[in-house]
Amino acid sequence: MSKLVLALAILCLLVTQILSQEAENRRFCDRLTADCNRQQGTVGTQDDTVNIYNDHCRRTDRTWRRITRCQLVRASCILTMVRCDNVTCKNVAAALRN
Repeated sequence: MSKLVLALAILCLLVTQILSQEAENRRFCDRLTADCNRQQGTVGTQDDTVNIYNDHCRRTDRTWRRITRCQLVRASCILTMVRCDNVTCKNVAAALRN
């Protein structure tokens, strides 16, 4: 019985750690996006990377709507830091909807 309680306590601690890490990572992505938006006036909304990405996604998905540099920064941060997922056109669109 005590082994079961100990295992349950460890499991609860792990779940708590995972949930707090996700919230911290999401705050990091929010700060990164805010920094990008502040610099948007001098750097611009588009660059070669986001243009190539938009062109690629448009070829693979006819319903693709062009995204800005900061939107790509936000989506890639959420996908890698929070969801641990790949930065595909479908995943980027889903990350920006949330």
